[in-house]
Amino acid sequence: MPIDLKDFQNDVLDGMVARFENVRALYERVERDASLSSRILEARQTDGALVLQAPTGSGKTILAVEMVRRLSARERILWFWFAPYSGLVEQSRSVLAAQAPEIKLFDLRVDRQSDKVRSGGVFVTTWSSVATSSVESRRSRTRDDDGLSVDELILLARAEGVRIGCVVDEAHHGFHRAAQARVFFKAVLAPDYALMMTATPRDADLTAFEADTGYTLGGPADWASVSRTDAVEAGLLKRGVRMVRFIASDDNLSQLLSFERIALNECAKAHRNIQHMLEASGIPLTPLMLVQVPNGRDDQESTRQYLVEVLGFSANAVKVHTSDEPDPELLSLANDSTVEVLIFKMAVAIGFDAPRAFTLAALRGARDAGFGVQVIGRILRRHSLLQGRGDLPPELEHGYVFLANSASQEGLLTAGHQINEMTTQAPSIGTQTVITVLGGAPELQVVRTGESLQLWIDSEGVTRTGNDDGQPIINLADISESEVEPDISDKSCPEFNEAVQGAFGLLELATNDADTSTNPAPPSNPEQSILPLLNLESSQVYRYPRASIVPAMLKAENKPKLPQQFEEAIADHVDFNETVLATRLKSRIQIHRNESSLFDDAEGEHDEDIYARLPPEYVARRAENLRLKLVDSNDRELQPLLLERFRSSLERNCYDYPEDEELLLQQLDLVMVRNPSILREAYRRVSLSRIVDVDVALPGEISSELKLMTAKHNAYGCYPADLNLDELAVAKTLDASPLVLWWHRNPVKRPESVSLYRWDDGKGYYPDFVVAVKSRPALDQIALLEVKGGHMWANEDEVGKYGAKHPNYGQVFMIGRRRGEETFHHLRREGDRLTTDGDFAVERLKY
Repeated sequence: MPIDLKDFQNDVLDGMVARFENVRALYERVERDASLSSRILEARQTDGALVLQAPTGSGKTILAVEMVRRLSARERILWFWFAPYSGLVEQSRSVLAAQAPEIKLFDLRVDRQSDKVRSGGVFVTTWSSVATSSVESRRSRTRDDDGLSVDELILLARAEGVRIGCVVDEAHHGFHRAAQARVFFKAVLAPDYALMMTATPRDADLTAFEADTGYTLGGPADWASVSRTDAVEAGLLKRGVRMVRFIASDDNLSQLLSFERIALNECAKAHRNIQHMLEASGIPLTPLMLVQVPNGRDDQESTRQYLVEVLGFSANAVKVHTSDEPDPELLSLANDSTVEVLIFKMAVAIGFDAPRAFTLAALRGARDAGFGVQVIGRILRRHSLLQGRGDLPPELEHGYVFLANSASQEGLLTAGHQINEMTTQAPSIGTQTVITVLGGAPELQVVRTGESLQLWIDSEGVTRTGNDDGQPIINLADISESEVEPDISDKSCPEFNEAVQGAFGLLELATNDADTSTNPAPPSNPEQSILPLLNLESSQVYRYPRASIVPAMLKAENKPKLPQQFEEAIADHVDFNETVLATRLKSRIQIHRNESSLFDDAEGEHDEDIYARLPPEYVARRAENLRLKLVDSNDRELQPLLLERFRSSLERNCYDYPEDEELLLQQLDLVMVRNPSILREAYRRVSLSRIVDVDVALPGEISSELKLMTAKHNAYGCYPADLNLDELAVAKTLDASPLVLWWHRNPVKRPESVSLYRWDDGKGYYPDFVVAVKSRPALDQIALLEVKGGHMWANEDEVGKYGAKHPNYGQVFMIGRRRGEETFHHLRREGDRLTTDGDFAVERLKY
């Protein structure tokens, strides 16, 4: 039964049809004039493509079908309708059959005969069916017993006056990524009419489409568009989407929560509430709860198990879709009223209809706005049983997305703003190609939106002397080739020059013509010619003595060998006081449930605090990580010692404790993660007291098999070979500064290294540079300097080094720059990351 279009849909459809009618008139005029017939491809690429953007559920498919029906009633057109996935081919065919029964539907496998398609019709297919190396694709592109190849079919249809049209459903889901599809569209299909449908407004893939095919799509002002508001008022879409995210009251404990389970719990609660409201409203509809999981069978199965065993759904009511793309099974599951929960992967968030869906638990987030639009589309559609009902509770007028990852709201918010920006508009009707007749000669000229027709006239009439920007066309002269011989000699090393010349003499003999009448005979022993170079390579060592201004000894910190009872000493120093022990039963944490509207930014109305239990396995993992951070400690020995001290502390403070050792261990883990400092402080008391100050000797010289670049103020007169790009840039700045007396690249874990151990839990820290700065009030005027690339500014271990202090040289200076920047900045700590504290200046190293 055909669907009656809404008024706003008819307005858009009329504009689309009028646009293509104008294009048809242009084609006919071009084809009538023999002098312009060769320009038909240019006319197609300039005017033949149109974008239709509309939110999922607002009638894109119906608009496209009606456009195909109306245009086909006026002329013979052979259409190719490209669904994004093979599973959606049948869905598209069924809509075409119901909405436009007079249009012939063809099967690409068996209907490739010219007499069948002579009067037009539609092939519904996918790009992979015509433009990949698969067997099916090869069959359709090859003549066989079932008919002509697609290429021949299109060619013969055109020869008989049939136009070629195509509809690309979900145009954002990129055929342009496949080279064979691009070639097929441009070289074989070359459609006279192309409709690109997308729910992702202003998608960058549409720009790529223009570059790939040469077809012009124009900007949003040229497109056909449907607004969310019109679709809502017409009853096609729900009034909004509520986005729910969860924020832990204690950031330190947030890593111990299973936000996936929290999202599932709240989503299931909302699903059952909607179910009760539908029953109370007398609507015989089973709502569908969607669960989007990461790509991975383990995640799917563990989610299904939690829904059944913990949340109480019937095993038969929870279905898991495991295919890599939407297929008929997914579509049937989405419409099966016995299915309450449908688990699917992120990869298939595109294209399938789920009109029963009200809720979606997104267990993994994506910051991509295009994915956000698809997620919204799954729950925004209003089921037909709810259309026309004005007495529904407000809760049934919305969809709900529960985010396990609150950071993923970025993609949804961006998607919401993009959808809101869409307005209902018919496409620009005027074509971009204009036929002008000058001096009896017709010409095609492309005029973009907002441009005026420009003609360049010389004394002989109209001529073209400019490019698209109105600039003269420049013919580039050929650039002659010249041979340049590089000067590879080293004036300071004549032995090197002699060896190289001998080696190149041998190479010249090897590459010259074999004409012995003009070439000298090769040496009887070729190895002798290159042997000097090989010997020089193995024996040449460059030596760089330490500058006299640089002290022979520097100060460092050292950590002696730890005692045998190290783990026992740590356990004995843990302070299990009464306040700490009282936290052993605090197994829940407060969560703020934040609910906001996706389209109008309203929030706070439905906010509330909920409480979630800390999963024991998460707590155990965190406690283990705390123990493993203790350098040089053996966790297998430390854990049982801590457990015994915990038990004795409970007894001494008259607390009851479980006899079951596993339950007691869970309480110990909970105490450790709620009081992470007690273990660290115990470690510091044991290990840091043993750290001592030592003198380290700088070598009298360094050597290298490679000649190093000269550095005026370096301790050894050269730039070390192991500097990365950031470090080299800083070294050059130091070397050029008149304030720097000398600078030295501090090696890592070497006998001569300047090391710091008291800065943290006894981990070795080796700042990148030792710099002597004029007037610095420190031993030997020395400052320590660390360089941190922008990618390390949020790294927990690197941030922790900020504030490290040397007993003689003072606090370590940290500087860095972000990727792509030229300027270095002084860095300071702000919370759990580093941030800029002014441009780097050597002068600041004095203080």
